[in-house]
Amino acid sequence: MASYMAKRAMKMEIITQEIVKPSSPTPNYLKTFKLSLLDQLAMHSYIPILLIYESGSLTNTDVLKETLSQTLTKYYPFAGRLRKDGITVDCGDQGVVFVEAKISGCGVADFLQNPMYETQKLLFPEGFLWKGSCIDQSFLAAQITSFEGGGTAVTVSISHKVADGTTSATFLSDWASMTRGEVRPLPMILARSIPSSDLGYTVPEIVLDNSTSCVTKRYVFDAKKIAGLKNSVMGLVENPTKVQVVTAYLYKCAIAASLEKTGCFRKSTLIQLVNMRPRMMPQLPENSIGNFSWYFTISNSDQSERSLSSLVLDLKEGIKEVCNGGDHVDLSDWLMDVMEYSGNVKQLFDDLEVYRCTSLCRRPFYQMDFGWGYPKWVTMADVHVKNTFVLFDTPDGDGIEAMVSLENDDMRLFQCNQYLLH
Repeated sequence: MASYMAKRAMKMEIITQEIVKPSSPTPNYLKTFKLSLLDQLAMHSYIPILLIYESGSLTNTDVLKETLSQTLTKYYPFAGRLRKDGITVDCGDQGVVFVEAKISGCGVADFLQNPMYETQKLLFPEGFLWKGSCIDQSFLAAQITSFEGGGTAVTVSISHKVADGTTSATFLSDWASMTRGEVRPLPMILARSIPSSDLGYTVPEIVLDNSTSCVTKRYVFDAKKIAGLKNSVMGLVENPTKVQVVTAYLYKCAIAASLEKTGCFRKSTLIQLVNMRPRMMPQLPENSIGNFSWYFTISNSDQSERSLSSLVLDLKEGIKEVCNGGDHVDLSDWLMDVMEYSGNVKQLFDDLEVYRCTSLCRRPFYQMDFGWGYPKWVTMADVHVKNTFVLFDTPDGDGIEAMVSLENDDMRLFQCNQYLLH
């Protein structure tokens, strides 16, 4: 791969870049709405999802543009613009960015063998990879890229102000279904469907900071390795999930790397995001569009080494805490708790080493067929934000691919961790 890339310079050619608008106008009564409480609390950042197909070409991009336009009629806020107040969305059908491109000097097999960040950047619309504020900008940007020799990349960057990971998966799934001629149920627009909440104060703009020197590595845990992790905590933890054991495992190794680097103990916490749709009473449908994730934390607050089983147990207990001790929670009561809790979030993490974990497992990414069959690989662009874990299913659905982003020194020690190597 390295010698091949040295011989042939990689080149990206933009075929077209345009704005795609909904195929039918948004009704006047839907033209304006305010972001939900959870939308308001979301980061000013775009979620960059990458799907790689071994077949496909630019010959059917007219179909993709047409079906994107049709899909936007159901996701009309995505085609709008966020006003300068940072709360109000003008759903005036301003449209989304759509790019067609082709890449030479790199085949799809080359990319799959070595998915370098420099190549990833080319596969996303320019300026939208981990873009910050979305005020007066397109909420969504999509690019279809043809690889030399065949194969296609589909990428979307969707503003976190109108979408969480579940929403991103649902949108892509609906777009792919529309391309195949299948009609899916209308999504539920959460900002119009749940009680509106006034925070009573202005939420500061939260922008992901990628200025630190970070590196992202991917670790694949197949079904056999995950079974081994589960077996190691059996008897101490009842029915651990694959996400719980892998998350605890990564956190344990990251703590060890930090301790080895500094030579002294530092208190840390892991923020675990949770999709709350199925945890409401009554449950919200998975195609509820907007932000509807919340989090709990587990901590390493003393100087003794935490066992894997104790961390997994904390993760299981954290899920219950999010639901006030049960399996489900009343929507109105929960939103009141979120509003109360959000006012002092920053103080909770002062003087702590903070890690974050997001799981996109059990989302239908590997069933997204735009007419080329199922994707060979689905991932997120390298995060480059320190102390971040992002989990995806492996293509067979049984394992987990973990994206781990740490500062360079921490990653060097993380990779040498004997527990991880074993």
